[in-house]
Amino acid sequence: MNERLVLLKNSMRAGKHKALRQAHSIELLPECEVADLSWPRRVARLVRRQCEAERVIIAPDEQIVFTRSLPGVPPVYTDEEWASLTAGRTLHELGPVSNICADWGLLLSQGLLGRREVALATRQSMPNDPQALEFLDSAIETIDAVMALSARYAEEAARLGRADLAAVLEIVPAHPARTFREALQSLRLCQAVVWLGGNYHVGLGRFDQYMGSFLQSDLQAGTLTLDQAEELLAEFFISLNKDSDLYPGVQQGDNGQAAQAMREALQQMQEMARQQNELKTLEGAMEQLADARRQMNCDQCGGKGCEKCQGK
Repeated sequence: MNERLVLLKNSMRAGKHKALRQAHSIELLPECEVADLSWPRRVARLVRRQCEAERVIIAPDEQIVFTRSLPGVPPVYTDEEWASLTAGRTLHELGPVSNICADWGLLLSQGLLGRREVALATRQSMPNDPQALEFLDSAIETIDAVMALSARYAEEAARLGRADLAAVLEIVPAHPARTFREALQSLRLCQAVVWLGGNYHVGLGRFDQYMGSFLQSDLQAGTLTLDQAEELLAEFFISLNKDSDLYPGVQQGDNGQAAQAMREALQQMQEMARQQNELKTLEGAMEQLADARRQMNCDQCGGKGCEKCQGK
């Protein structure tokens, strides 16, 4: 772990980011009540207002950004309404959606704009299903909220002169990720928003399976070294820990499954690097063999070495 990562880790452990949090959660219930919103509409409005209320925070040395500033998630129903809605039902744990893992691979391969297009196309195919239309409209409102939050981060990055970061945020999460860094950034922001919407125990799933292709592509293209990839990955997990004290059921300082995913991803990177080095060695040997064959078959110098047999 280099000096930059050590500083980021120590800053996170010292809780310096907590000073940037807002004093109060937003108030949403009156808006929901006045508009008489349904349950799906209330949850969509919750995500939208939470994203709108988030402050954009970018530390000078960060490459993977999002620091949550909202201290909590406001209720979308009164206690009496919640009791009435759940009467006679057995709730799992605290009641909200929990212990979930989104299809992160779908997010990274299609981007939020891609998922928005799917929602719009599905909406057109189901004009006579009011429940489906309400759900899809709620999904679209949520998608738009996340993209608006990302756009504000991109604008702030540009204002700070962080052209590299602004370029990443202009692509993800709206568009499909193209690089390992873009994939990590898209995942960081979108996973955090799921928590902002009142869901909890939001897992990362098989991190290696949906991130591996981005890593392999960057390594093979030579746009990323193994050390750089390890640095980005370490920063990603440091970033996750900045919010862990706000989440129910999360032991601070221990990412649990995320830590295991990190170890597996690092092992995968090392294996990819080893295979890449072996491939380069093999390619070099085959090229030397081809040169030797050209020289042996040269009709000008008889294998002594001339411009023709050397391919010049």
